[in-house]
Amino acid sequence: MDGRGRVFYFASWAGLALGLLLQVRRFPPQGLEVLVHLLLVLWALWAMSRGPKVAPRLLLHPLGAYLLFEMWRMGEGWPLAGFFTPALYLLSGFAYPPWSLGHLLGAFWGGVLVLAPLVWGRNLDAWPHFAVSQAILYSLTFLLARFRELHGQMRFWKEQALTCPLTGLPNRRALEMALEREAARVERGEKPFSLVILDLDDFKKVNDTQGHLAGDRLLKEVAQYLVTHVRQGDLVGRWGGEEFAILLPRTEGEEAMQVAERLRTGLSRLGVTGSFGVAVYQGDLRDLFQRADRALYRAKGEGKNRVERDL
Repeated sequence: MDGRGRVFYFASWAGLALGLLLQVRRFPPQGLEVLVHLLLVLWALWAMSRGPKVAPRLLLHPLGAYLLFEMWRMGEGWPLAGFFTPALYLLSGFAYPPWSLGHLLGAFWGGVLVLAPLVWGRNLDAWPHFAVSQAILYSLTFLLARFRELHGQMRFWKEQALTCPLTGLPNRRALEMALEREAARVERGEKPFSLVILDLDDFKKVNDTQGHLAGDRLLKEVAQYLVTHVRQGDLVGRWGGEEFAILLPRTEGEEAMQVAERLRTGLSRLGVTGSFGVAVYQGDLRDLFQRADRALYRAKGEGKNRVERDL
């Protein structure tokens, strides 16, 4: 859950506590009614401790039963309980996927609350408004849950499309998009950036002698090392095969060489050698790729395990 999500999550709990406090002050519980409110509070605290993914399922039925209890306890003031029914439908929407039997539990409780005043023979002046509003609220919540599901699917496929499934790093397409953004910043007057391409030396031997699982494990270890040892703001991605790319924003010439050399030295200490090609952006992204590749192959040709820069 991101920061804004946590804010709204805790705000919902604060609203639940405030609503319960207002209800108790407006309609003070008597006798065993105090026990019902105490049990609800304890249950809500326990549900909250289980986390945001579990809490909605734990609270759905207790909240439905509590609202029914409050409608009965409030007598002719029963319509006031209707202000809290959206929480009931939202719980069902977050607890279960749309069109599932679980999601329909919200409709079940809504139906019970709509029928209760008729069964009890209470004042029905506000009942038509209450009944129609429940149908609208439930329908809107259903649509919200459906949009939430679709958004989750889109986010999943977007992440899959831009992420290397083995290393978890941004893939080549994601790196190209990041490079395009950096190029746009340079056009607006910011300092140029550098591209570093790393190719692991003799990686084919690892696959041939130790197997592909060992090769995959090595790729993941290198990816983890690079991510934890680049500077804040740098971006590491998998360029393809045993190649990695590192985007160094606002970094030129010697500074980019120093970063690449530091990474090369660190990998060597881990028993991994790699050849690095460095190029600085000069106004053309395709030219940047070609120059970084040339520098990489020069590093390979001059003995591997070294850093070269294309001027």
